[in-house]
Amino acid sequence: MTIRTARRDELDAIRALLAAAKLPTQDLDTANIRWFVDARDGELAGFGGVEIFGDAGLLRSLFVSAARRGAGIGAALVGEIDRWSRAQGLRELVLLTETAEGFFAGRGYARVTRDAVPAQLQASAEFRTLCPASAVCMRKALAPIKRVLFVCVENSNRSQMAEAFAHMIGGDAVYACSAGSRPSGRINPRAVQFMRELGYDLTQQHSKALADVDGEYDAVVTMGCGDSCPWVPARRRIDWELPDPKDLPDDAYRAVRDDIAQRVRGLLEEL
Repeated sequence: MTIRTARRDELDAIRALLAAAKLPTQDLDTANIRWFVDARDGELAGFGGVEIFGDAGLLRSLFVSAARRGAGIGAALVGEIDRWSRAQGLRELVLLTETAEGFFAGRGYARVTRDAVPAQLQASAEFRTLCPASAVCMRKALAPIKRVLFVCVENSNRSQMAEAFAHMIGGDAVYACSAGSRPSGRINPRAVQFMRELGYDLTQQHSKALADVDGEYDAVVTMGCGDSCPWVPARRRIDWELPDPKDLPDDAYRAVRDDIAQRVRGLLEEL
């Protein structure tokens, strides 16, 4: 299952599915919503959004298609929204629901009165007019999280494995992503193969450009590619000077993989 941020060309489909499900759409042109999607077979299996109000987020319109329900997509979307929100420095997430109080209670949300949430949220369209007064208001406090970005040229081998190890080692305490200065748009099948040996499915990730990442990072790590890297806000910058393993023999590829694992573990311990 791959949860990612929605592309611009998917926003019309999100709007149409929300309208069909009788979920709010009236403020979508003006609201600052970051959408996350699970896209399968050319269709949106599910999506959810978070609207930012200062250091608080309003969870918006969690949706899973009827054919895909029961597969854990909703839980995965909520988990990714949680991680992303913590990585942005948000201190709490709030939502309104008429039908899913039990689902969200199982994911750390607790019922609160509407006047207990920040005034900016109370002034939002969702609170004022879009959701009925009968909707339950729920809140979840967010713990801080470290943000790490791994960068190489193609974003198909080293940086992808580094991101994977950050997920494996750091878990929910780390928001890790990777990007390329000239991304290939695909993950090298050898990287997928050798990470699978360690029990990680690298096809959960995707190759992307630096323009696709945003925000400030606790650390930005380059892989030693000798390529100029556009400036990304970071508290710390590191270059690991790793060889590109894509054309190396299998054992040498594994050696680079294992070196990356050790370096990621050391970095996260320092952070």
